[in-house]
Amino acid sequence: MEEDSTTSQKSIEFRFPFLIVRTTRGISAMDRLSRFGIFKVAGWVSLFLVPILAAFAIFILLFTVSTYFASPAIREVAREIGPAGALLIPGLNPFLPLLYGWIGIFVGIVVHEGAHGVMARALNIPVKSAGLLLLAIIPVGAFVEIDDKTLEKARFRNAGRILASGSGSNMAIGFLSLLLMLLVVSSMRPIGVGAPIMQVFDDLPAAEAGIMPGDMILSINDVSTTNQDLLGVELSTYSPGDEVKVTVQRRAETMDFTIILAEHPQDPSLSFLGVGSLPVSVDLVLDQYQDALSLSPRVVLYLIFPTGNQFLVPFSDTMHVFYTSTIGDLYRPLANLFFWIWFINFNLGIFNALPIFPLDGGQAFRGALRASVGSRIGENPVKWITGAISLALVLLILSMFIIPYAGTLLPS
Repeated sequence: MEEDSTTSQKSIEFRFPFLIVRTTRGISAMDRLSRFGIFKVAGWVSLFLVPILAAFAIFILLFTVSTYFASPAIREVAREIGPAGALLIPGLNPFLPLLYGWIGIFVGIVVHEGAHGVMARALNIPVKSAGLLLLAIIPVGAFVEIDDKTLEKARFRNAGRILASGSGSNMAIGFLSLLLMLLVVSSMRPIGVGAPIMQVFDDLPAAEAGIMPGDMILSINDVSTTNQDLLGVELSTYSPGDEVKVTVQRRAETMDFTIILAEHPQDPSLSFLGVGSLPVSVDLVLDQYQDALSLSPRVVLYLIFPTGNQFLVPFSDTMHVFYTSTIGDLYRPLANLFFWIWFINFNLGIFNALPIFPLDGGQAFRGALRASVGSRIGENPVKWITGAISLALVLLILSMFIIPYAGTLLPS
């Protein structure tokens, strides 16, 4: 008698560099969730969504490659960032924070694999095993092993929903996280109405008085300085050596400093406080996120392609000191957590939707071909077509890493 596959497998197994921990609790949880009818509906939604995600991913790839071809400046930026900038790996990608990135990856993989298992059980496809993947003792993801033979024989309407559910669930969790991030940002407000200070120069009046980066200058001698421009205008009315009272907001505290103005390093006839203002308006940066029904193109672009420009993000390391929130200091870690869960799930969703075999999108594409024209053209042409499209897309992805280093072969 053949031994059942779910009982013959080791509960703990090491496959370099991962420790695989199998558990029956995961399968039991998937069985319970599969009884909710909403998951079958979600499967149909995912099946229709995956081609749209695949088309969007291909557009992004083509747009990126064409931009590299057309712009030497963009190629230079890509070289400076390095190939790791295109990898969704915390610690390697210079823009992906280690802690938030690890949490986002873990959530994304658990959601993706769990959705496969729930949909399989909802459609009576056996799940052989499930469990966690650990790197040393750190959980980095999960896995679900579906009976491949049964899945291969299943009708495409069933197999397609199982394959598509991973990307669909990633997008659902991603957009939920995006909504939660926007809700957290909606609780934020600037610490005051003034000129935000990004830099304080050493050995100059502001630094010697105790003004710090992150302070907001509210007034000079009780004359309001509601923005950077007004701060400059007000300072221009004084001469070097004049004594002024500078009122600043530092988080929840308002403070007064008595300062003797210095000479401006570029023009000794002008007074100089010794600070560098923030190059953006704290109100405008926040408004671009809080107006959720009409997010600005710059914010939408950042949500898809986050870069090192922290001035665009009110909860970044640079900008968060200029804001407060009704939920206290929790707003910053929560906003960052939800942002990176959004970003990672969004990217996992569109990447796995690509018709590259053996990704979910590639398996679904081959299944759709087999179901629609397989009886007329045969199995081998279906495999060849799938293979050719997979190869073309893999080469397109590789070109993103190669083109920035092509040098003289490309137009300058």
